[in-house]
Amino acid sequence: MNDVELEKKFELTELIDLGLLGDVIRALAEMVGIQVRIFDMEGKEIFDSGGEKGFCGLLRGTLTGERVCQEVREKLLGQFLSEGSALQIQAACGNKYTVFPVRHQFENLGRVILGPYQDSVLDSQKLDAIAAKFRMDPVKFVQAYKEMPEVSPERLKKMARFMARFFDAFVFINAKRLITSLMHLELIMQSRDRIFQEMEKEKANPADKKEIEKLKSMF
Repeated sequence: MNDVELEKKFELTELIDLGLLGDVIRALAEMVGIQVRIFDMEGKEIFDSGGEKGFCGLLRGTLTGERVCQEVREKLLGQFLSEGSALQIQAACGNKYTVFPVRHQFENLGRVILGPYQDSVLDSQKLDAIAAKFRMDPVKFVQAYKEMPEVSPERLKKMARFMARFFDAFVFINAKRLITSLMHLELIMQSRDRIFQEMEKEKANPADKKEIEKLKSMF
């Protein structure tokens, strides 16, 4: 045991126990007021805290808006993320997202997406222009937009930093726990093999051999 287990590569779902962590993430999302989603490297969503639906639902009601939503999703899941990076993604419909990686052993295992939330620099005039671009009722558009979370850039930066460290710590602790379990299992299997080897050396008749095979089948 060895280097093989110590260098074992875990899947994101192995390192983030959502049965244990899900309620904690939901509480964090509620506390900061922003939707939190987690995706693996294949782009599969493994967690959604729930949250904003109105604005995105309004957009998906139009062909142009549906296309924009798909483009935003592709960008959120395809954007390259390096260690320690937290990137802001601006959508054509005016909202923003923050994305950062979940990493283990210097490799990305997935990504966390915070948002959508309002872009603080967009005033009513700019929002009306975006609504016109998507051929949407400006009143409904602006109303749905304003219902999204509004977070200052400084607070958002602190929020992303805290949550990134939170996930890093949880992944590290869980990886250590899994490796320890694997090491214990390996030691048990090694002890089993030694015992069987000694028993086989000392077996005197077919009945002994049959009993040994029976014991082996139990592991």
